[in-house]
Amino acid sequence: MVNINAGFDETSTLLKAKFKQAELIVLDFYDPSKHTEISIKRARKAYPPFPGTQQVETENLQLLDDSVDKIFVILSAHEIRDESERVTFFNALKRAIKPTGQIYIIEHLRDVPNFLAYNIGFFHFYAKSTWLKTFRDAGLNLKQEIKLTPFISNFILDKNGNTL
Repeated sequence: MVNINAGFDETSTLLKAKFKQAELIVLDFYDPSKHTEISIKRARKAYPPFPGTQQVETENLQLLDDSVDKIFVILSAHEIRDESERVTFFNALKRAIKPTGQIYIIEHLRDVPNFLAYNIGFFHFYAKSTWLKTFRDAGLNLKQEIKLTPFISNFILDKNGNTL
């Protein structure tokens, strides 16, 4: 299993507790020259990284091709503000996932519930159509979307053409 964050990781401890037998690799793609949100800088100061977290680049996750069963990107992919960088990142996820593996993208959406909760802050999130275009452009298949709350969606992806 791989958990990928943007410099603020509240989920690796939870994943490790839930999947005790799994090997967990934690990657941090935060690059202050590209990912310039002030909130990330504050969070990085307040919370130490998960032990063993590896610093990577969005275009080079340092994972072998077809080597990972499950990849989690929880509330962090929206920090990749540049569309081409985002597609490159999702292509890197696709390369790393095994043919029968799955990618879990958990994100707020730029939609009415998040507008009601965050007001203009909802502009920091992407619309569902933007995520679907990113997945499509990276050659990933949306297997399922699950609304975890009215505010958060879980997109479960696999490689295009996967016939599970």
